[in-house]
Amino acid sequence: MKPVKKLLESEVFSLIREKNRSISSYQKLWSAKAPSKLTPLSHVGGIRDDILTVYVENSGIASKLKFIESTLLKDLNEGIQKEIPYANPIKSLKIKLVIKNSKVSPAPSKNFPIQAKLAFKNLLSSLEDSPLKQRLSKLIKQHANTD
Repeated sequence: MKPVKKLLESEVFSLIREKNRSISSYQKLWSAKAPSKLTPLSHVGGIRDDILTVYVENSGIASKLKFIESTLLKDLNEGIQKEIPYANPIKSLKIKLVIKNSKVSPAPSKNFPIQAKLAFKNLLSSLEDSPLKQRLSKLIKQHANTD
């Protein structure tokens, strides 16, 4: 138990905790100052060299934030002076698009509709023996519906 306690009290973990507190502070500020319609769709990723990184879910949100960036920076810097006095003012926003794959597309069906299967069988019966006929026969077997 002592090695774990020693590890948690180490300098690396204290830096991680401090960074987490900093991001939490900026996230609270972001939630208060950003437009209420955009806050659920965006979050603070961190701050580096006085540039606040904000992650957004789509390009529409990113363009809206870019459009209001100057007024948003002014509001954020006013909030920083009041709520995070040890922090430097933000120079600019870095808006990054994070694409979330929330829609899982269903796998395409490998079965042909019955009408297509009948049309291919008719075509197959009218063809003479050739590589096309062999390939078409193989295709029908691979994608055939269970009758």
